[in-house]
Amino acid sequence: MKKNATAIVVLNWNGGADTVACLESLVALHAGDFSIYVVDNDSRDDSLSQIRQWLVAYARRGDARFALVDLTFAKPEQGGLAAQEAVGHITLVQAGRNGGYAAGNNVGLRLAMQADFDYFWILNNDTEVDAGALTALRRRMADAPQIGICGSTLIYAHDRTRVQARGGAAFIALKGRGIPIGAFQTTGDAFDAGAIEQRLRYVIGASMFVRRDFIAKVGLMAEDYFLYWEEIDWATRGRPEFTLGYAADSLVFHKVGASIGTSDGGASSPLSEFYMARGRLMYCLRYSRVSLPFVLFESMRSILRWVAKADWPRAWSLARAVTGRPYLG
Repeated sequence: MKKNATAIVVLNWNGGADTVACLESLVALHAGDFSIYVVDNDSRDDSLSQIRQWLVAYARRGDARFALVDLTFAKPEQGGLAAQEAVGHITLVQAGRNGGYAAGNNVGLRLAMQADFDYFWILNNDTEVDAGALTALRRRMADAPQIGICGSTLIYAHDRTRVQARGGAAFIALKGRGIPIGAFQTTGDAFDAGAIEQRLRYVIGASMFVRRDFIAKVGLMAEDYFLYWEEIDWATRGRPEFTLGYAADSLVFHKVGASIGTSDGGASSPLSEFYMARGRLMYCLRYSRVSLPFVLFESMRSILRWVAKADWPRAWSLARAVTGRPYLG
């Protein structure tokens, strides 16, 4: 396999239309030597049908660059991997269960790790990529072999002049909170990529470009968060052996929240708030105990605020997160 060969992992959950749009942007990438792994996280809608229809239509195009593989088994590690030995495939695989963000992406990573890829690009299905995005990521990784995970410039899909984050986020330990770097800047604003890399504590999961050696030494993402905080856990586990990088010219347009269905009329849903609060506490318990007093205080204040507004679903979900109980919906 050629140097720089890349496996792109796209996780789908009830988002077939977004996944198809993402795939359309990926097959138009200027770079070569990559394969795409679409993992369906036990969708309950017609996602699989939509994706398969797109694959069939794509295969009939005169300019199709990729062979197609459809793996329908629930446990990819049990076999069916012969076609994965070369780049140039789009593989659709069913995870068999919805184990969350990390578990679903790990299905694709395990499958791809059995082939000789140099890099692994974890990409949200609610993104579309600039044609030069992969080339820019590879270039930054080649320039700095110590980088384990590299981020892109995330841009709001609804306003392509506005930055969501430059690569990832900083982390304020005393508050137990991540702060996206460059949030709400315009794409034309000046920035210092080196200074950004110094501040990075994790790469945002909508676009994480991961070196093979990082996965081999650090392992896959922790699956017990289910949703949120997996990225900073992964980055923290990789320190100090690996650093984090930022490929400024890798442009990824993000619909924000569509991939996990956690918006509620434009606001965070109770489900989203539950997993955000739960993951925050889990991470701080493991790696940043100095954060816990502030995190607990802020969580209790949020619960009281929702109670005062008689928003019982949000108050109840946060209370369950803080007390370590499962989300009931």
